[in-house]
Amino acid sequence: MPGRSYTAEQREAADQARRQQVEGLHELLAERIGSLDNKAEWEAYLRFARGFTNYSFLNRLAIMTQREDATAVAGYRAWQAKGYQVRRGEKAIRILGPVTRPVPLLDSSGHPVLNTDGRVRETRQITGVKPVPVWDISQCDGPPVPEVPRPALLTGQAPAGLWDSLAELVTSQGFTLERGDCGEANGITNFAAHTVRVRADVDDAMCVRILAHELGHVILAHPITAEGLVECRGVREVEAESVSFTVVGAHGLDASKYSFRYVTGWATQASGNLTPEQVVRATGQRVIETADKILAHTLPQPSPSEQALDALELDVDRTLATPPGWPKTPPAGSTAGREQVAHTHNRRHERTVGVQR
Repeated sequence: MPGRSYTAEQREAADQARRQQVEGLHELLAERIGSLDNKAEWEAYLRFARGFTNYSFLNRLAIMTQREDATAVAGYRAWQAKGYQVRRGEKAIRILGPVTRPVPLLDSSGHPVLNTDGRVRETRQITGVKPVPVWDISQCDGPPVPEVPRPALLTGQAPAGLWDSLAELVTSQGFTLERGDCGEANGITNFAAHTVRVRADVDDAMCVRILAHELGHVILAHPITAEGLVECRGVREVEAESVSFTVVGAHGLDASKYSFRYVTGWATQASGNLTPEQVVRATGQRVIETADKILAHTLPQPSPSEQALDALELDVDRTLATPPGWPKTPPAGSTAGREQVAHTHNRRHERTVGVQR
């Protein structure tokens, strides 16, 4: 039996309801990022991590050869500034530090640059290197070392049909979907090879979250050549995970225990002078449009049996809620009519999610 066709107005109302759901989920993400329970953990870790030198490749090799278990390395005074004290008798790790001397700062024409008082400005020029002592955190006494807050992997089943719908979209974008080892990552999007890979050793709920994240990368833009380039990886990760949180959330899967910490971590790296919440809000338009595009495909059209059940439920609702003598059917095009279509769309989704086991 063919399914009932929707009028243009009913389709518009359903699309509007889906869009409102997407916007609501993104707003929830932004609000929760701004008031996270683990906010104090992140702030403690960032205070600890701030100020460490980004050592050169040769110095990293020097550290590794002298102390293989080193995790956080700094000089004597640097450790004291962080509230730690190098223990007496600890053997220093020797790395190469620069030897510099002051030289005049020159402009593009080779002329000295002057200060406002007419004096020549100076800069530092590296003239050589010298051995410099540093120590690992394990050689110091001090407060407990804060750890990076880690997202918790999702467990359990995925919403029915969501993996296949997302996979169809990946394929339609010209990418091949693979399952397998992703190293330390949960998923990998390779724009050169046009492949999307999802790790195979996690539960189905985590799998669809990963796939929605990678699909977000695919649709939002190639990080190097595509129009709409976003150069900062932190921003790209915030966008992709925000898309994932919104998409799986619209299908009834709560990814907050993973997404909140993941987004906060990358938003912190990308923020500059902005808070993580402001970064999430700044990416909102691209995220909402991408999530809405995905959900237009993944939220299924109602089957004839679902339509019949919707009609029965609406008739029962009207019978219970309508005073005697009032019309049970709202006029076509009225606000009540639009709300009825939107309510049907949301209730059908709730009913589908409710039978998951």
